[in-house]
Amino acid sequence: MVSRRILLGALMGVAAPALAFAEGDGPAKPSLLTRKGRRTSSALKHQAGDKAALDQAMAKVKPMEAEPAPAPEAHAASPQEVTPDEALGRLKQGNTIFSRGGANLMLPTLARVAELSKGQKPFAVVIGCADSRTAPELIFDCNLGELFVIRVAGSTVSREGLGSIVYAVEHLGAPLIVVLGHTKCGAVGAAVDVATKHAELHGALHEMVLPIIPAVLEAQEGHPADLQDAAIRRNVRDIAGRLKVADGVLAEKLEEGRLKIVSATYDLTTGVVGFDA
Repeated sequence: MVSRRILLGALMGVAAPALAFAEGDGPAKPSLLTRKGRRTSSALKHQAGDKAALDQAMAKVKPMEAEPAPAPEAHAASPQEVTPDEALGRLKQGNTIFSRGGANLMLPTLARVAELSKGQKPFAVVIGCADSRTAPELIFDCNLGELFVIRVAGSTVSREGLGSIVYAVEHLGAPLIVVLGHTKCGAVGAAVDVATKHAELHGALHEMVLPIIPAVLEAQEGHPADLQDAAIRRNVRDIAGRLKVADGVLAEKLEEGRLKIVSATYDLTTGVVGFDA
């Protein structure tokens, strides 16, 4: 686009300083000012003459055509268009970034927060342990609005938890469910003690480990060198397997290929998530 300054100068021969000022290049030159910073009468008359010439020139110039708007950039597929495999790939990529120390820890902007207030479209459901060292948003390098997270010690799923999962899949369109365990899980370790050492836990603690004990007994059959670690991995695999038949909505979407359910284990030492798929 031709500069307005060049066009007007060619048409009217208007003084460059006045045009520069009109274009916003800065104030009038200091030579037009007195020591006290006031314009002299001759300078003011000269500027008024320049302004009148500029006004005349502007009146004769036809409006220039606006530059064509740039073609909109191709946007990434919206969350509801993400396939189960694409969602899984996104988590794997995010964890690779995190485990190499390159995670993006930038907080969402207020504009993003306001946008999310209108609705959510997470691309994955993560069922994780309540352990403070295993926040899914961090270890998968994600941010607000990307993950639908359900966390309880031992990564177990109650009836209420199942309802939350079905909601995320059926109403929010999440195409992926990940059951995430982690090494050195204290809840699984407690379940191992109950199953092998007849340890006694009181009240709610006992109820917390009860769903994990079957995985401990299954893992024990293989005589692993580290029973706790084997039980951790067996536990998330069992939960993922049960989820596939726990609700009609999940089963239907699995059959249609619109949903994938996988298990995974996060290593507290390396930061790496090992997926079973």
